[in-house]
Amino acid sequence: MFSIDGITWNIPCSIEREAAITASDISGPMLDRSYFNDVLGTYMSYTVRIAVPLDMMDEYAQIYEALTNPVDGHLFVLPYNNSTIEITARVSTVSDVYVRLAGGQVYWKGIEFTCVANHPTKAMTLGEMVVNGRAPLPDVSNPDIGDSYTYTSGGWVPSPTYEDADSIYY
Repeated sequence: MFSIDGITWNIPCSIEREAAITASDISGPMLDRSYFNDVLGTYMSYTVRIAVPLDMMDEYAQIYEALTNPVDGHLFVLPYNNSTIEITARVSTVSDVYVRLAGGQVYWKGIEFTCVANHPTKAMTLGEMVVNGRAPLPDVSNPDIGDSYTYTSGGWVPSPTYEDADSIYY
């Protein structure tokens, strides 16, 4: 059982998951021959293969239409360990097979899709970053060059700005 955008589908299926532990561009070998692994987070991806019974072709068509919608992401609820995980994910591929029987009956079968999380499902917390000796960064979407932030008990706050001393004449 899984859901797409709030609609639960109780249809026979097999689900395969993959966790990609993604490193940043600055990861790599250091001069002392150690490897610096700057992990951005763990991104989940799922491949779902659906076996829709012939009497559920309307549901099949609804799933196909939902998956092929050209949107930046869908809200998926998928199995995860002994529970479920909710991820916003992009659909990377959707495939199925067209079947024509000798008697002229036609139908689609074997829909398969892969969805990849848009955001990491696991990432270091601020405390874990500090313990591991990493420089924590503020969660700012559009900083300007020269912006400075200070971490306080209330979270990240912009540091005070001062007039450029290069343009002050004494």
